[in-house]
Amino acid sequence: MSLRSASVCASWMAAMSLAAAVALAQQQAPPPVTPPSAPPAGSSVAPTATTVAPPSSPSPAPPPSPVSGMRNKIAAGDLLSAESILEVHRAEHGEDPAYLSGLSWLARGALLVGDLEKAKRYAADVRVRCAEALARGATLEQDHVLEIALGAAIEVEAQLIDRRSGPRKAAEHLRAELATIRGPVALRSRLNKRINMLTLRGSAAPELAIEDSIGDPLPTLASLKGRPVVLFLWAEWCADCKAQQAVLARVRKRPSSDGVQFVALTRYYDEEDKRAAEKERVDSVWKTAYADLGPMPIVLSTASMERYGGSSTPTFVFIDRAGVVREYTPTRLTEAEFDRALATIAR
Repeated sequence: MSLRSASVCASWMAAMSLAAAVALAQQQAPPPVTPPSAPPAGSSVAPTATTVAPPSSPSPAPPPSPVSGMRNKIAAGDLLSAESILEVHRAEHGEDPAYLSGLSWLARGALLVGDLEKAKRYAADVRVRCAEALARGATLEQDHVLEIALGAAIEVEAQLIDRRSGPRKAAEHLRAELATIRGPVALRSRLNKRINMLTLRGSAAPELAIEDSIGDPLPTLASLKGRPVVLFLWAEWCADCKAQQAVLARVRKRPSSDGVQFVALTRYYDEEDKRAAEKERVDSVWKTAYADLGPMPIVLSTASMERYGGSSTPTFVFIDRAGVVREYTPTRLTEAEFDRALATIAR
């Protein structure tokens, strides 16, 4: 390379290095500060410096919940793996709210696989932790995790009592718990659901406490004696309810359903000052998502949803001509199961 070429090359490289340094300095420099405005002439106000607030750091994301993986393992009957998942979560994140949820699922899972000692131990652990949280000032109305965990523990205890001493004793345990719990409605509904699963079949159907209504004139259950009745407990936001409506519509149109009175039962979920809008929304959802069902009385009643255990939607209650409950199913139903349940009340 000639001396002249080397000199040109060196000059070019120096220029590039300088440009890079300037660019780097611009990237690392803080945002420019706006100079203070000069005060008006004769003003005694001193100029104030303008500061630039540092960028706010995003809130750390909550740790992932172990519950989804635990439920998958429990559904497969693998309690040990579910226990391991929760153990790992505890080691990494401590005993956070997700840990309490996980414990309640272990109580349910142990009962499902038949390990009654573990079910009893996990339910008792959850009860102690819930009592401690409530003593510290937590409330079931504000803490949804606490509400669900407590409900799960009480249900597991009732099912253990049912296995040991029968449904009457289990229902007594649940009623005693209900007497101490004023709310939330969802928790009281959940405990009533378990009572109904234990005792409602063969009992007189509780009368509807009609607080509001949409659509057809609303009959009382007493006025419907002599006709079979199907109560459909639903919520306007419930995806499982909407998925069930196709089966319900087909079954309702069959000759075997002639004479059966179908009643849709729901409640208000919004605050009182929002109920007019909620009622319009319920009516709109029914007319669109449930159009194939045809006209049906819609009862809005918190008291009846609570008494009939409407914590799980859809729930179906099959009432015979004498006003006696023959089937209570807090779950979705296949078409065959729906036909079987109808047969118990339509004869």
